[in-house]
Amino acid sequence: MKDRKSMWDRKGDTIVRYLLSISELAKLKNITSETLRHYDRIDLLKPDYVTKSGRRMYSIRQYEKLGTILELRAIGMSLHEIQEYFNNRNLKKSISMLRRYQQEFEKKLQEQIQLNEILIEKMKFLESLSELPEMETVFETYFPERYMVTLGEESGDREKHAMAFTMLENYVREKIPILASDRVGVFSDERLLEPNDQLISAVPMLLVSPKNADEAYLKKITEGNYVCMLYKNGTLEKYDSSFEKVKDYIREKGYRICGNILQIYKIDVTLSSDREETVLEIQVPVKK
Repeated sequence: MKDRKSMWDRKGDTIVRYLLSISELAKLKNITSETLRHYDRIDLLKPDYVTKSGRRMYSIRQYEKLGTILELRAIGMSLHEIQEYFNNRNLKKSISMLRRYQQEFEKKLQEQIQLNEILIEKMKFLESLSELPEMETVFETYFPERYMVTLGEESGDREKHAMAFTMLENYVREKIPILASDRVGVFSDERLLEPNDQLISAVPMLLVSPKNADEAYLKKITEGNYVCMLYKNGTLEKYDSSFEKVKDYIREKGYRICGNILQIYKIDVTLSSDREETVLEIQVPVKK
């Protein structure tokens, strides 16, 4: 057979059909010859002609059918489903099938878009870490209305604490709800500011976007002015001696505490295995 530039050629008024070898077809469609052999074995795509020596040869019909098979695989159809489609297809079934897969694809696409938004948000946070205020320096921040997911129960000990966060992850509709910190924490009352060597009973929570959380466990965090401070080597649900600076600042400014105190990991084990790099933030809501 002469060298072929296409599967079809014209000699005068006669159209001459050329066949492609299995390796040629595989190369054109960027798949392996073994894939085509498998399709032959399961009767999904039979060659147009097999030579006496056993070489599989394919025509334009197989070329076009293979294109359809690869497109259907790309939208998530199994080989069995594709086989059923070719055996029983008609216009109505084709439209119905494509609509169903389009809807599934749309759902996956929305999940990917959400994942991309989360990654962008977390990258911004990571990049902002180099601009964090100095450790144990008290400052004021106005927070707009925020949301958390919480079971609403004080943990009291490390085992309950860990279990609570495990459960909370199930109520957040995100692919990476914990990665990059800045959202894992607890809230408590003024007991958190009082010297104590023991764990202080506090309520585990995750800061979230309300659209990505189970409403049954969603709780609003009131907007307002917060006295804040970053500190290292701390532990959730535990007093730190640096809190005295926060208390002094509140007293000097004539503020009063007006809500739950938040204790949030800014940098934790999801970002660094070095405990020296662990950073927490305490946020105390205040009013005059």
